Amino acid sequence: MAEVAGKTASVKCATNIIAGIRDWSIDYTGDPLETTDFDDSGHKTYIMGLDGWTGSFSGFGQPGWSLHALLGSKYAGSFYVSSSAGSYYSGSILIVGVSPATAVDGLATVSYSFQGTGALIYT
Repeated sequence: MAEVAGKTASVKCATNIIAGIRDWSIDYTGDPLETTDFDDSGHKTYIMGLDGWTGSFSGFGQPGWSLHALLGSKYAGSFYVSSSAGSYYSGSILIVGVSPATAVDGLATVSYSFQGTGALIYT
């Protein structure tokens, strides 16, 4: 596997790159469905059910709009691995959390959590 530096990664909502973002993560998971029956000799067995994804991104600064207006907003999200011309993950996201923070000895930050809706696509 080739190494890729994240130093040129970015996050877009619709077609706008969000300024000041320094990290993002996506958790892609599936729901295991138990299929255990008497023939399984006391060992649980499973098949894969529905898949889904959640994630977050954060950076410096503060939201430039009302926190209440952000909750429940739906965007076409793009999460670039290296540069905005390179590989990326994309899909529809629903903003479910906004967390501004600051400390006396640090920079103001804001983190966003989201729920993916529909398919997660890797391009």
